[in-house]
Amino acid sequence: MREVRILYDMEIYLGFDPGGEKQFGWAVCSRTKEKLAVLAIGEANRAEGAFAKAISAIPNEGTVVGAGIDAPLFWSESGDRNVDKLIRRALQQLGAPSPGGTVQNINSLRGACLIQGAIIAKLLQKQFPAITITESHPKALLYLLGIANTKVHPSKISVAEFSEWVDDVNLSINDNERDAILGSITAFAQKLNVKGWINLFEKERNPIIPFNYSVGYWMPLDLITAVACEFT
Repeated sequence: MREVRILYDMEIYLGFDPGGEKQFGWAVCSRTKEKLAVLAIGEANRAEGAFAKAISAIPNEGTVVGAGIDAPLFWSESGDRNVDKLIRRALQQLGAPSPGGTVQNINSLRGACLIQGAIIAKLLQKQFPAITITESHPKALLYLLGIANTKVHPSKISVAEFSEWVDDVNLSINDNERDAILGSITAFAQKLNVKGWINLFEKERNPIIPFNYSVGYWMPLDLITAVACEFT
């Protein structure tokens, strides 16, 4: 675990990027006025380890208020979710090279993402009953924020390039940790109800929520024009 020792009484926002062995990214961030400061980041093997490491990095003065998780936290009886169709439509309008590859059908995702994401959400709500949890999608988010585009792929983007949201980070950060930080940003935007962001969860028909935790799915789709999508 690599840690930045910035300890003060603040709102804490957690981010998680579920993956396989040694690829479960996690981040602990605190609010500094209108931005976040990265307190600690790292990787774990699974939800239990990522949860334990993140919790241990929270300052005693901190209060956990939000978390963003890069995994489908609610499912659909039909397989493909309405919210994913909506994001793909927006990415298509932005000229993203592979909207279907960036936002995959949940039936195409690996178990580490589907199962571990739901587990971390359940662990969080059990530990912090008042927490607000949002699904996140870091790579799609980078396009929606205008940071990724037809010439700049998400894999080429570092934390320094979303300085509008995060204070300077003098750390060597890999993709899993970066995506966990983006999860914290999504939770931050949810909590502050940032202008231009909407809760996509409200647009899903008859969602199935494993473990019955409370969840949202906040993305800056109001920043994109003409993203209305008719569902059949």
